[in-house]
Amino acid sequence: MSFEPTMLVASRLDERDEHPSISMALADFLAPVPVTLVGLYQVPDQTAIEQAREQFEAEARGRLDALADPFRATGADIETRLTFTHDPAETIAKIAADIDRLAVLRPGALDAVDRVLIAVRGGINVPAIATVATALLADTSAAITLYHAAPADADERDEDRYGTGEQALDATERALIDAGIAPQRLSRTIERADDPDATLIGTAANYDVLIIGEDQPTIAGRIFGETHERIAEQLTLPVVIVRRPTDKPPDDTNPQ
Repeated sequence: MSFEPTMLVASRLDERDEHPSISMALADFLAPVPVTLVGLYQVPDQTAIEQAREQFEAEARGRLDALADPFRATGADIETRLTFTHDPAETIAKIAADIDRLAVLRPGALDAVDRVLIAVRGGINVPAIATVATALLADTSAAITLYHAAPADADERDEDRYGTGEQALDATERALIDAGIAPQRLSRTIERADDPDATLIGTAANYDVLIIGEDQPTIAGRIFGETHERIAEQLTLPVVIVRRPTDKPPDDTNPQ
């Protein structure tokens, strides 16, 4: 995977009760990085992909073009793709790998970027998180909080359970400063929690944007959804998910 700051933005086009939109503030926030905007149209399992495409492609294409308009207005480097799929989550993961995008954005409501939360969990993806965060935030004045949730019964003397979080925050802070982020823009928070995910969700709700690293895949994650996916689904703000490093070379697959 390249460590060039690149972004895949995924939006569902089939959810008629919701009207997906990209605000100008969100488009401006992403303007520093190349963006691939993927419109996902979920097809029921009993319906053939080709049948759904023939029936809904014109409508879906119009929605995707409308989503792209704010990016075009900023002069952003943007590519659009329309995909009909039975499994949106699997499709997004495959597209992100195939085109070597470093981060995936789950869109959300955004009026301004004043406060950004970077969730750091056990050192996951620190170099990639720093690359993405610096690209998006270097030319802003947003305050940046580095955040880690430690087990409720951990304390500062517990190097294995508390110290790992401190070390991850140290590494992330150093990487951001080395990349040009002013130290005075950075703060850090470690919270002890019985339910770290719920605590992170509650904390993130007070920020404008959440940046979080992608988990290592697990059996439980395949069944219930990985932690970063579950967190993103429960938030209304934009969530930037920084993909984990992989040595797998991308291929030329281009889902349609």
